[in-house]
Amino acid sequence: MSKIELKLQIYGSPILRKKCKEVKEITPEILQILDKMVYLMRRYKGVGLSANQAGLDLALVVIETPEKLYKMINPRIIQKKGSLIFEEGCLSFPGLTLSVKRAREVWVNFTDEQGRNLDLKAESTLAVILQHEIDHIQGVLFIDRLPFWERFKIKPVLKEIKGAKKQK
Repeated sequence: MSKIELKLQIYGSPILRKKCKEVKEITPEILQILDKMVYLMRRYKGVGLSANQAGLDLALVVIETPEKLYKMINPRIIQKKGSLIFEEGCLSFPGLTLSVKRAREVWVNFTDEQGRNLDLKAESTLAVILQHEIDHIQGVLFIDRLPFWERFKIKPVLKEIKGAKKQK
């Protein structure tokens, strides 16, 4: 098995804008990637991480709540209901939190590590995290969910994050 290195991608990295490839087969390498994604998410004290945030072009998401750790392969939202405004952060945007409008409830279909096709109904915080991470694997960032004037107001902060990334 090859040695897989994952590195947190910061805003400005082209892979964050890429629609990730569907995983066709659950291999030992895919399972290793999921484990390394969990490690990276915890290292940076996140609650969710997509594979492209870790530098890989794969439709993989990990999410951790106080109750459960989710490792999702090819997750997709199949239904949404209601709305709420939620204060979100993102590991790829260090130090930035934004109020984002999301669905209050979502139904998500995904494959788990054992290859089971599962449906999950989530509300409130978990629903928001799922939407945020599934957006990531579609190449959509949480700043894209803001009204134009809000994006305009945070432009200097985004420029600073991008600049800090280039200096590393």
